[in-house]
Amino acid sequence: MIVEPVEGMNVTGNKLVAIDIIGAGIGEFVLVAQGSAARVGCDMTDSPIDAAIVGIVDEGQEWNK
Repeated sequence: MIVEPVEGMNVTGNKLVAIDIIGAGIGEFVLVAQGSAARVGCDMTDSPIDAAIVGIVDEGQEWNK
């Protein structure tokens, strides 16, 4: 999946590609792990993974405050 930081999260950078093992849908807010945490979280410690979607944020949270 192509993931981009939510506006107002004080994150520098643009979009990134993350493996999705939990079945997130397009347009959902997700939590992303990067680096070795992404590989361990996917149980793929020897794979060339740098980012993984590890959670889906529930609805009801307003992000643009």
